[in-house]
Amino acid sequence: MEDQKNQNQPIPFKKSAWKRFLGKKWAFPAIYIGTAAIILAIVMYFQGNAANTPVDNSQGKEGVSVTTPEDGSTAHDGHEGDAVAVSKTPESLALPVAKDVSYEMGMRFFDDQAPKEEQMKALVQYDKSVTPHTGVDFVSKDGKPFDVTAVLAGEVVKRENNDPLVGGIVEIKHENDMVTVYQSLENIAVNVGDKVTQGQKLGSAGRSVYEKDAGVHLHFEVRVKGESVNPEQFLEKTQTQ
Repeated sequence: MEDQKNQNQPIPFKKSAWKRFLGKKWAFPAIYIGTAAIILAIVMYFQGNAANTPVDNSQGKEGVSVTTPEDGSTAHDGHEGDAVAVSKTPESLALPVAKDVSYEMGMRFFDDQAPKEEQMKALVQYDKSVTPHTGVDFVSKDGKPFDVTAVLAGEVVKRENNDPLVGGIVEIKHENDMVTVYQSLENIAVNVGDKVTQGQKLGSAGRSVYEKDAGVHLHFEVRVKGESVNPEQFLEKTQTQ
């Protein structure tokens, strides 16, 4: 009977040891960190299994079959209208001069990749300084003014009647971040905000202080995203030769 009473009594030592453990300042933080580590390990385990589980892409939305080519590209269902256009090639630029105008090509665009001899011909000398030519010049053969026309439809974003160096200026904004520039103009016929069509008259070719040796001419530039580019890459070769 005495042994049975002893078995039913709690063991003081075990309770005392547990109380001593919980009485430590680091006990609860240690329990919290250990529990968090176990939970994190379980989450990472299940995530790893999910990532390695193959996904069945054989059925698309509403049971439509989707096929992925071996090269990794996306298959099309033949509806070209669903494709998103990444870029558009600008249409060919018309000549910036009216039909039947007697002109010749003057100074060309300065090309960093061109031979040194060609680069020397594309430098503008003004007031003891030399500057790369940022466009192409259409020079009057008979020394008379000629009509200057828009090379492409767009909106007039700048008009300046008489710049001290380059004369009259017209700038037209087009699609694809393109701007065309017409300098050395007289009798400008458009205003800022005007919508112009390809071939519409902008003004007349005149003279400029900056390129006085060119005589009566049109200085024409093409800028894409703010950078001057060679206009001849947008014009048909037969137009500029």
